[in-house]
Amino acid sequence: MGIPILFCWFIILLAVISFKQNKAGRQRDAAEKNFWKRESDANSVRKKDISNLDYVDLSGARLPFALFQDPVLQECEAQIRKLRDEKILNLTGLSNTDLKLAYGAANLPALTQYDLNFTLLARTLNTWGHRLHELSFPNEAISVLAFAVSAGSDIKATYQLLAQLYREKGDDAAIEGLKARASQLNSLMKGPILSMLDQA
Repeated sequence: MGIPILFCWFIILLAVISFKQNKAGRQRDAAEKNFWKRESDANSVRKKDISNLDYVDLSGARLPFALFQDPVLQECEAQIRKLRDEKILNLTGLSNTDLKLAYGAANLPALTQYDLNFTLLARTLNTWGHRLHELSFPNEAISVLAFAVSAGSDIKATYQLLAQLYREKGDDAAIEGLKARASQLNSLMKGPILSMLDQA
């Protein structure tokens, strides 16, 4: 009696596995079909005006330039000065297909470059802020890191050090402000950053 029952359970198990595999295959096929349809639609979108997008403006940024003699700081400052002459856009969370659908395929090369400029900006500001902290210039570090956050950086280390500096100053309101900024991120780092700030 035991063998037929085990055999029945084995058949049921095979049927469940087969059903799940078929379901996963259909979902995969549907997702792939949807992707290629969106990609085809995106490639046919005409070029749109991108002059009024939310570019990062470095011209009015109050950053601690030329205050301290340090090779790392000087390298960061030089990079930021170069970026002042470039267009910078935070396009985190948007795929190439999203960008083409929104602004036209012809704008993709320019938008990609503007997004690369943003990545370079965020990384440079993070390095600059951390170096200022290492050299015991907390107020200057705060100004650099706070600007990075205001520009939309999603670098966890930027938020982490900034939260630490605010905590050392006893500025709980500023930490709450950091949480508010992080909650607006369109990035995979949003969750980890918010979790880290909740423990700050």
